[in-house]
Amino acid sequence: MLLETTLLISVASGTVPTVFWGQEWARRRRMELEYNIRIAQSLGHAATLRDHETGAHNLRVTYFASLFGEAYGFKKRQIRSLMKGAFLHDVGKIGIPDRILLKQAALDPDEWAVMREHPVMGERLLANMPWFQDAIPVVLYHHERYDGSGYPAGLAGEAIPVMARIFAVIDAFDALLAARSYKSAFALPQALGILEKESGSHFDPEIIERFMQLAPDLAGQVIDRTEDELRVMLETRRRKIFGV
Repeated sequence: MLLETTLLISVASGTVPTVFWGQEWARRRRMELEYNIRIAQSLGHAATLRDHETGAHNLRVTYFASLFGEAYGFKKRQIRSLMKGAFLHDVGKIGIPDRILLKQAALDPDEWAVMREHPVMGERLLANMPWFQDAIPVVLYHHERYDGSGYPAGLAGEAIPVMARIFAVIDAFDALLAARSYKSAFALPQALGILEKESGSHFDPEIIERFMQLAPDLAGQVIDRTEDELRVMLETRRRKIFGV
């Protein structure tokens, strides 16, 4: 109580050292950042509970995003945005019914129409969370295609936010390399061939060209890694980029 009273008197008289306010501001900023990271982790965990294939995929694509964003020349602020969007890109699938989300067979047209709503559901989920606003371009537009044939808005070319154009390549790359309940994993040369074939239609050609230079190293870092190992790898990258 004496300390609090002394502090209040010091504040009123203007004698609190500037360094105190600097340290207090930094402490509060760190607490806020840690709190928001926990929210992101909780949202990611919730998506994993709905779809067990989501967990390792989210870890890998977020790890890829951190490395490619750095190689692309992004500043840390931009890499943070890309990482947040990557980790939460499919968070809207929380709102997709199990009969569609977990269906082992191909979706029929009506089911596919529902599945295509997940980017919009993700955007709505994050809309009132200030710290996640810079992640929304990836969440909402990562299924847009460079030729304008994607969803949900049918954007084309540079009308698609660059973060979403980058993540579309990363997302497809990981999906090709990973075994899923409905498909086997592609070998790296096959996966790269598919990405190159889709350059200019599905993907931004300039981003594909730059991604190809890094892709073999990215694949080598995550192939055969367990989910626990991926989590540790991503934690290391997160601390570097976010500082906590």
